[in-house]
Amino acid sequence: MELRDIISKSVPTKVKSDATVADALVAMTENKTDYVLVDRVDSNDAYGIVTRWDIVGKAIAEGEDITKTAAVAVARKPLVVTNNMDLDLRWVAKKMADEGVSKVAVFDREVFLGFVSDLDVIAATLRKHPKEGKEVSA
Repeated sequence: MELRDIISKSVPTKVKSDATVADALVAMTENKTDYVLVDRVDSNDAYGIVTRWDIVGKAIAEGEDITKTAAVAVARKPLVVTNNMDLDLRWVAKKMADEGVSKVAVFDREVFLGFVSDLDVIAATLRKHPKEGKEVSA
């Protein structure tokens, strides 16, 4: 199974580089996800990721005003990225393991297609190897 087989299910949730933590939370809520891409300030900048745990640990727990705190201030950068849609899922899993991350951003050149998570890789693996010959829906 290849990356292209599972990325189509991803919703490419992204906020601008000048977004606040509150903006990131709204984007997460509207798209029913726990993480968003934070756009680059310019072509020399790195993309970032903000997860709900980043918001809890780096903003809320620190008493920050989420309507004034920049999302980029709690984002993790640089982001782990791939753009090889033909990549076998085992190599996606290897990339996650090597980098110590549970999500990889997928791009087609400069176009953000979404994130692939460890849970996506696990679900795809289960669908590929169903128990007792029965299909597994995930």
